[in-house]
Amino acid sequence: MRSSIEAACGITGDLFRGPGRLFEAELVIDAGAPVPSGATLLQAGRVVPALVRFGPPAGEDVARTVSIKVPDAYGPDEDQDFLLASSLDGIPWHHAVVSRSAQGGLYSSLWLYLAGVKPVVFGARVAESDADVASGDRVDFLIASAVSRFTDIGRLILGDETEDAALRFAASNCGGGLQALPPARLYAG
Repeated sequence: MRSSIEAACGITGDLFRGPGRLFEAELVIDAGAPVPSGATLLQAGRVVPALVRFGPPAGEDVARTVSIKVPDAYGPDEDQDFLLASSLDGIPWHHAVVSRSAQGGLYSSLWLYLAGVKPVVFGARVAESDADVASGDRVDFLIASAVSRFTDIGRLILGDETEDAALRFAASNCGGGLQALPPARLYAG
């Protein structure tokens, strides 16, 4: 419960900063996806390169994360980042951080973004154990309105596992009609 209260205040401590497994990936937005208008990244049928980090490494029952970076989404050095924590579906649960083992599950941005003028929450669903994800695996990319359950709008297709010790994620990396709102805007890892 402490993690949820801290996240609500924008205090995530080391939640998004720990080590993890990093993959090259493609973010694919489904052709018929119910995407909000006004967000250039969320165009039906769009495919963009991405990086995805799963953390922390497999082991104990703790809050887990999936961090997604779309490099140069809006131009050179203008990335789009999504920092997602292990969570549940529906109000108020997609605003709560829950502990879980590396068994996979649902991840949420916890708080709101504006996609155009629509308030939304982003999510991911990992079918495999986080420890077992591998090149070629798919991770569902999700969206929910402020008061609904998550809906699939696309997927992340994992490529090669890679390393980049200097890579940093920050929810404040946004643009193109996507805007992280406080406290999510303060999340960094």
